[in-house]
Amino acid sequence: MIKPILILLFVFFVNFLQAQERNDTNFPPPDVPVEIKATKTTNKIILDGRLDEPQWQNAEVITRFFKVEPVQGETIKNPTSVRILFDDKNLYIGIIAKDSLGKKGIRMQDLRRDFNRSENDVFGVQIDAQNTKQYAVSFQTTPFGNQLDLQSFNDRITDTNWNALWNVRTQRTDEGYSIEFAIPFKSIRYDKPVDGKPVSWGITFYRLARKDFEKTVFPAIPQSFSENRMTYAAKLTGLEVPPPSANIRVEPYALYQYDENKAGATVTDKLSEPKIGGDVKWVINPETVLDLTINTDFAQADVDRAVNNLERFNIFFPERRQFFLENSGIWAGSDNSQLKPFFSRTIGLDNSFNAQAAPLDFGARYTNRDEKRTIAAMAVRQRKTDESGGSTFGVARYTQNYGKENNFGVMLTSRLDDRFGTLSIDNSNNTTVTVDGLIRPQSEVTISYLLSTSIDSEIGGLGYSGRIFPGKRTNDY
Repeated sequence: MIKPILILLFVFFVNFLQAQERNDTNFPPPDVPVEIKATKTTNKIILDGRLDEPQWQNAEVITRFFKVEPVQGETIKNPTSVRILFDDKNLYIGIIAKDSLGKKGIRMQDLRRDFNRSENDVFGVQIDAQNTKQYAVSFQTTPFGNQLDLQSFNDRITDTNWNALWNVRTQRTDEGYSIEFAIPFKSIRYDKPVDGKPVSWGITFYRLARKDFEKTVFPAIPQSFSENRMTYAAKLTGLEVPPPSANIRVEPYALYQYDENKAGATVTDKLSEPKIGGDVKWVINPETVLDLTINTDFAQADVDRAVNNLERFNIFFPERRQFFLENSGIWAGSDNSQLKPFFSRTIGLDNSFNAQAAPLDFGARYTNRDEKRTIAAMAVRQRKTDESGGSTFGVARYTQNYGKENNFGVMLTSRLDDRFGTLSIDNSNNTTVTVDGLIRPQSEVTISYLLSTSIDSEIGGLGYSGRIFPGKRTNDY
């Protein structure tokens, strides 16, 4: 038994020495981030993916990409160059993505929005405009210009259902392909600029050349981590961002349903039902967003995939309803696949045995986040149905950031069900209090913890659930 263990230790030691020689070991974030500069343009940029405007030639060229896949630190086969411009409304990012086989080397599997990132040629930009080091929004595209956008929290929780307003155009060329991004400043949450103080954002780029499965990043990030690990981010300088305006988006809707059943010439049943409602998003300031919904219509949400559940655990379908999506990672805490103190998909389901869909009368969500802490709250009123009374949902969240990537959070959730459709002493109530946090004493080491206690008026007494996860991730193990 001792001999196989010694052999394994010897193999591990040899691999470690080889990793040192290959320069593919982990390395800590830089004390001073790499600086890159954006160039202001007063001329119009025509978004066509060609980068043929003179302004692009005056912008700083970023070429120092770092190879992380399949072997970290090797020579790059498919080089990439990036330029950054901006005007009064948009941030423009231009990319020349060369391929060792030219246009023939491009690989594509689908043209969907929110495509599969591992099966296509991809280029993406990640932005931490509030310099939190713990949060990023990512805008990604393929050589055919389809879009993917997501939010990342601590390089651990990723929300691909989040959508923003932005544009991109691409061109396939004899050398590979080129890209032009136009990202409106209104689609990015950033701190209000201070007079006399230059604005800087955290930013990373990554590219996947699928034919070689060659992943390259800028600036250098170890293979163990993704492009969303913003402690390694470059510092984007030279920006002159507009002061955040009163950004209000209103999405009303109106529906009318008319049904009539006849038996011969006699009308036996008739339904005439108008329905109006809508959503309002008010960006009060860069840190604060207020969302309102009235008589919500979720007809625009994607249908869930059919799943055969052969185990005793619940299936957590992803949230696809726009009202619940933005900043959804705020509620996640030390989330995992089987322990979720707050799961927004339970809102909109009645309290009957079959959990049928129930309409929402109104809802409000408030989020305030900066580089130090997050405060959030949400309240939703769910209408009664023929099978169940109405329900009132509430959730409140506070998170404090400390150190480079550590945080501590507290969350309170509550559901109040009206058994008979009116508020009375017969209401059932479930309340949960959760304490959670994330600790990264080193860039390779992650410790997450969660402790949740709840009380249900129908069951009585307290229930407890908890989880702690320590882990170390390197390029070798």
